[in-house]
Amino acid sequence: MTKKSRIDFGRLVEPLLLFLIAALVYLPFAHQFGYYNDDWYSMYATRVAGPGILRDIYSIDRPGRAYLMIPLYILFKGNPFYYSLSAYLLRVLGAFSLLWLLRMLWPKNRNETFLMVLLFLVYPGFLSQPNAIDFQSHLAGIFLAFLSLGLMIKSFGANGAMSRTMFWFCSVLTGWAYLSQMEYYIGFEVVRIALIVLLALRENNLWKKALSVVLRKWLPYSSIPLGYLTWRIFIFHNQRATTDVDYQLGKFFEAPLATLYLWLVNLFQSFLNVLVLAWGVPFSSLSFSLDLHSSLVGLVFAFAVLIAALPVFLRLRLDQLEDPAEYHWQQEALWLGLAWVLAGLLAVIIGNRAVVFPNYSRYGLVSAAGAVVTLVSIFSQWKSRIIRALVLAFLLISVTITHYANGAEYASEASAMRSFWWQVSWRIPQMEQGTTLIVSYPHSAIRESSFVWGPANQVYYSVLSSPMPPIHPRIFALLLNKTTVLNVLTRKKAFLDAYNVVQTYPNYRHILILSQPGPASCVHVIDGQSPEYSSGEASEIMVIGSYSGAQHILLDESLKTPPAFLFGTEPQHGWCFYYERASLARQRGEWDKVYETGEQAFGQGLEPRDLIEWMPFLQAYAIRGDVNRLMELAPKVTADPFIAQQACRILSDTKGISQPTLSVINSLYCLYGSN
Repeated sequence: MTKKSRIDFGRLVEPLLLFLIAALVYLPFAHQFGYYNDDWYSMYATRVAGPGILRDIYSIDRPGRAYLMIPLYILFKGNPFYYSLSAYLLRVLGAFSLLWLLRMLWPKNRNETFLMVLLFLVYPGFLSQPNAIDFQSHLAGIFLAFLSLGLMIKSFGANGAMSRTMFWFCSVLTGWAYLSQMEYYIGFEVVRIALIVLLALRENNLWKKALSVVLRKWLPYSSIPLGYLTWRIFIFHNQRATTDVDYQLGKFFEAPLATLYLWLVNLFQSFLNVLVLAWGVPFSSLSFSLDLHSSLVGLVFAFAVLIAALPVFLRLRLDQLEDPAEYHWQQEALWLGLAWVLAGLLAVIIGNRAVVFPNYSRYGLVSAAGAVVTLVSIFSQWKSRIIRALVLAFLLISVTITHYANGAEYASEASAMRSFWWQVSWRIPQMEQGTTLIVSYPHSAIRESSFVWGPANQVYYSVLSSPMPPIHPRIFALLLNKTTVLNVLTRKKAFLDAYNVVQTYPNYRHILILSQPGPASCVHVIDGQSPEYSSGEASEIMVIGSYSGAQHILLDESLKTPPAFLFGTEPQHGWCFYYERASLARQRGEWDKVYETGEQAFGQGLEPRDLIEWMPFLQAYAIRGDVNRLMELAPKVTADPFIAQQACRILSDTKGISQPTLSVINSLYCLYGSN
């Protein structure tokens, strides 16, 4: 009866649990994720030039990624939701392949190996799962690496030369396949040696004999790292410094002592992060940023995971062997786990990188399996079943909330990005080719210019172009920083800004500034001829705002609709919709339309939370001579002296206002000597 129940659990319940728990942890926000970081340039290039351009994109450092990403783009058409589902599936497949590997190592310890895999599946030290497009290769590489290691172990127990050769061949192929996705995954080849050592020591406790067995068994598999490194170092021409072996090792030869010291510090920090701090630091930094409603929803998901994991709790009575002295799996797991963590970090550290939360958490993914093996080996030695259950419950709750909070943060960023560009589409019918945008987002820092020209071109210039690189977007961008400010003020000319297969030509003399000063503000187009600024506006924008050319907006073009696969369906028409339409009508000189738009908004009880957004309507009222509305709004506008000064200046300079109305404006809005 017990045997039958165990078989049922292994064949049915375990896979269902992994799929279910992974869905609860990784899919709550999957439909809300968007493009992040490098997605903006790579997906734009692919959209306008076709999926074949991905070969050129990845040819500079990881050409093997194209063989995964091209089919995925053909299937998904760049839709981020489908990539999120694919990432979820790859994560679960990685868990399955790890379970297969661990079950071959410790076949009698089914509960412990399943617990290892469960904790690996929800491991909180990897926070890039929502960035699903760019991390497909990372997750596929993990799955292939576990598969390669499992095939190797399978070959050792295979009967007959033909079977052993087949498993060896498949192991080598999957080994090269995972290395083609991520070069620093080569740490798995050190894990391979550790696995062979473990198996050899089981056969012979004498180190000298065991080492000869290790060498004999490893030699056929040495073709994986040796073949890959030969190609990588002597044949392949790497064009990216951060993944170039010669460049990274060159730092060591330039300053060996300083570099060695840095490596040791990074190794210690990364080891601690992967093994211990991953279970607390992300939880601490992410979960407490949730509002009350989100925290409660996160708890609901956490308890759903606990309920789903109930079979694990019921089976927490750890497997015991009749002769513990014969088979010390805890000691094996402990030393293998620690060796695995170190092995996974070696290539990362030598590449002058480290595991840092949250932006560089991906560098701990190779070591994550070793961390959970170590954890469970310690966990299994606790005698109290209740304590084990409580600790496991706490871990599952904390990691679920961590991933929920992480997903909420990514979803919030994507939502803010969609909202920004929908507002831009309401305000700007079309941008002149060659326009250089300077943008301020309210939700995230802009680390690369592609974070701006990527979405801008997706909205305004997404027509298929030549599939041959380089790709030339029609709209360019500059980062808002001190260098940009100085170059705008000194009227620097255009320059080539090349990023992989994409070439842009930003021009400091042809800028258009778009700013959303805060979450409560709408997107503001800064018109250099009559700039108006929110009280929360960045000081850098105020310095160069007069150089922003609203003439780069093509007013006679029809309004563009952002692609739904990326920006979603059109949002509900709140205040910002009416503000953007009124601002467009103002630029066109359609004052009656500005007035009508305002009446539609105010009739629904909508008003701005950023006071500078009253300006189009104040100007329309002034031109119509609607003194009553000017008097009604004066207390709100003049409550902020900075806004009042601008209102005084702008209204006083607006053409078409009668003298009696100007007198009222002067008495109501010009209270601070700005005139």
